[in-house]
Amino acid sequence: MKNSLLTVLLLIIIASHYACKTSQLIQAGRVKKPEAINEFRIKEYFIPGESLITTNNDVLRANIKEAIEEADNDGCNSLFIRPENLIENDPGLLNYAIEKAHSHNLKFYIVTDLLKKSEAIDLQAFHEVKRSLKNRINNYVFNYNIDGLSFEIPPYSEQDSLLGGNELTDLLEDAVVEAMLVKPYLLNTLIHTGESAGDLPKQWLQQGIVDAIITGFGNYETTTGPREHIYPDSLKVNYRFKQVLPQQVVGLNFSAYFDDNAAGKTIYLESEDRTKITDSEGFVGFITQLTDTIRLQTSKGNLAFPTRRWSIPYNYSVMPGNNVTRTSPWVEFRRMPSGYTTNPEYDLLCKTDYPARVSIEGKEVKQYKTGIFFKSIILEEGPNRVRATVVTPDSQKVFYEREFFFEEIDARRSAFPLWIDGASVEPAHDFELLPDDVMRISFKGSLGQEAYITVQPGGPVIRCSREDFEDHSLYRADLPMHDLRTGVKYSLTLKLIPLVEQSGCDPYNLETGKHFTIKELEDFPMVRIKSENTRLTYNLGAPRLGGPIRSELDPGIIFKINGSFGDKYRVRLSRVENGFLDRDDVEILPTGVVQPSYYITSMSCSPSSYADVLSIPYLEPVPWEIHPDPENNRIIINLYGVKTSSTWISHYAGLKIIDRISWEQSTPETYRVYVNLKTKNIWGYDIDVEGPRLVLRLKYPPEYDLEGEKTLAGLKIAIEAGHGGSNTGAIGLSGLLEKDINLDLSLRLGNLLKQMGAAVIQVRDSDTDMSLIEKRDSAISSGADMLISIHANAGGRGYLSVDGTSTYYHNPFWAPLAETIYKRLLEMDLDEFGVVGSFNYTGIRLSEMPSVLVEQAFMSHAEDEEKMADPAFRQQMAEKIYQGILDYLKYLGAVSKVI
Repeated sequence: MKNSLLTVLLLIIIASHYACKTSQLIQAGRVKKPEAINEFRIKEYFIPGESLITTNNDVLRANIKEAIEEADNDGCNSLFIRPENLIENDPGLLNYAIEKAHSHNLKFYIVTDLLKKSEAIDLQAFHEVKRSLKNRINNYVFNYNIDGLSFEIPPYSEQDSLLGGNELTDLLEDAVVEAMLVKPYLLNTLIHTGESAGDLPKQWLQQGIVDAIITGFGNYETTTGPREHIYPDSLKVNYRFKQVLPQQVVGLNFSAYFDDNAAGKTIYLESEDRTKITDSEGFVGFITQLTDTIRLQTSKGNLAFPTRRWSIPYNYSVMPGNNVTRTSPWVEFRRMPSGYTTNPEYDLLCKTDYPARVSIEGKEVKQYKTGIFFKSIILEEGPNRVRATVVTPDSQKVFYEREFFFEEIDARRSAFPLWIDGASVEPAHDFELLPDDVMRISFKGSLGQEAYITVQPGGPVIRCSREDFEDHSLYRADLPMHDLRTGVKYSLTLKLIPLVEQSGCDPYNLETGKHFTIKELEDFPMVRIKSENTRLTYNLGAPRLGGPIRSELDPGIIFKINGSFGDKYRVRLSRVENGFLDRDDVEILPTGVVQPSYYITSMSCSPSSYADVLSIPYLEPVPWEIHPDPENNRIIINLYGVKTSSTWISHYAGLKIIDRISWEQSTPETYRVYVNLKTKNIWGYDIDVEGPRLVLRLKYPPEYDLEGEKTLAGLKIAIEAGHGGSNTGAIGLSGLLEKDINLDLSLRLGNLLKQMGAAVIQVRDSDTDMSLIEKRDSAISSGADMLISIHANAGGRGYLSVDGTSTYYHNPFWAPLAETIYKRLLEMDLDEFGVVGSFNYTGIRLSEMPSVLVEQAFMSHAEDEEKMADPAFRQQMAEKIYQGILDYLKYLGAVSKVI
């Protein structure tokens, strides 16, 4: 730019809600009509002005004001300025220009040379050229409220330049990364004023290094009058305008990695098949489609960095141990709104080293010892820039700023034209039923209409009930099967009819695409369990930690199917009871196989060396299940398809736990055995099929003495550290991994229990993958007397909402153990979340020993996580769990020995 001219360039960019109103003293942009989104129109014109090196800043301000007002009046949305002379004259002039442009809703762009001619012809090291450019970029990004950067490609001939295409690419990429690691919303464009760069600008655009290119500018010294240029397809943008996104931008500093000077080192990016050169401070930046692992090659060796738990911005230091870390000062956004959102409020979560003085949107907030800090941000319509700032104890300052675009949308759906939400239709799958079944049909649709269900072919038309909500109604009807013919493949049509006063709108019909058939019971096949640990559920309720499980079954048991629902079979237990099995867990038996059934004539119970034993005839592979009933001091066993034949029961002398056995024929097909106990304070039981018998064993209590020096001597206790290996469990607000604190607490608890004389089984003693069944089987096969499972909770909205400690049990016989541990945990500085029963977690869904799960506290709660991150706190929790175990043993009896 000549000193005697103030040059403004008009750009037509994109028609959308994010149409960029940008500003600079070289160029400006105008909104284009939607039908020509990819067309990039440029208009050049000149405004006479005083020399930029004059000392009369008032004149300069007047000229800046005049240029901006003219650009605004001409419909521009962007202003581009080359700021060097302004800054030299008065740094305040640039801020004045930015503020004035923003007051006219113009976005403001800084134009700078990608490579100064003096740098290209000097014998200056390339790493120093990179640092020089980035120092300029940092000055603009950190100190000025700009909206983007525009890099000018100089029209040097090849012999004038010491840099080739690879070096220019490296230089540009580092500069863009430097800017986006601080303000990733900045729009980075390229001004190409000559042809010497060849195809490089197009390549940079295609590679996603820049967001847009501007080509074909004339010579500023000879340009007279306005000119227009149209460049089709020279601008690649999306609805949010940015092409280069924050998650594609990576900055790595190798200054701590290399033993000698890290400047000028070659870094090879395997996934990109290209090289980068570190700058004078050992930094490289690259823009990539980030995968789960970044793989690099250096002169010192190969590097691989998993990125799954990296947080924005991806600005890390490479350490000698082939890992990465943050280098102070730093700040990261851990949880934030999406770039485009319809939610006006969000709890922004950030993190830095503790301690520091931290603020969000200029307001100082609390920092937790885990390093996190957060604030609820309220977004206004349009773009919102949100900054998090950190000041370290030694007064170093850093910030990170994101832009979030909020569009207020009325999410309520209009009733007209009529509509039905196909995804809401229930049942959502094909089904087969018996003639005496009734099927509930439901769907969501337009608010306040009349709805009908038509069964085709030739079926009835049923009117639906209606329940109204804010913007929709829930329509439901019960469809009895007895009016339909067996063997016919039926389908359902849903219909909405507008109310009379809303006439003029046509009815709406929806074919569900689902089919159903009515069958007689004898037309359904028999199936046999083929998978271990097959789950029989009560109903088709939505699964939560295993779903509504009634029992787990071993292979060989035979069932009669009496219905099917998608990938589930309904199976018959008796005339009044059904269950549900996964299709994949069973095999269809040939036609002619009859349903197993037999008569019971006798049972017996007797003592053994370690348990009371009940033996029940098991002559056919009938379904059976067992239910604990501690309130009545008993265990209940149901056998389906079994009948009595004057049953008599033998009770042998010396029974220690079983009081007596009784039975009843609760239905014509259900034989129920009551195992009445002398006490509900039992130590476990197991039941298995052994040849022609179903054998129940009730364990005798272990020998221990609470008054001894080693209070737990004689006990074997299993501890399960939740999750592990690739299964991290919950991830805390600060990045704390549940699997790690679970294992740490488990080891601490184990050491404490060993000191008190217990034999300890660590189900997971390292960071390894184990399935829940493997964990449960390991605890059972160890012969442990007790199982404690260690976890940490997560859930709720907001970072200070749901908190507290809790314990869980599945078998109600183990409720007292969960309660005694819970009472001890409440002695710590933790809120209550309760004792939770009927918990279906596989790891504690067992009867062989008292088994409970401890949820230390909530990883998703800032204060809870801060506590759990403290090793001293975890040690205290181990002591409380131990005290809770002692309390349980006292509850069972002050001194308990094998009888």
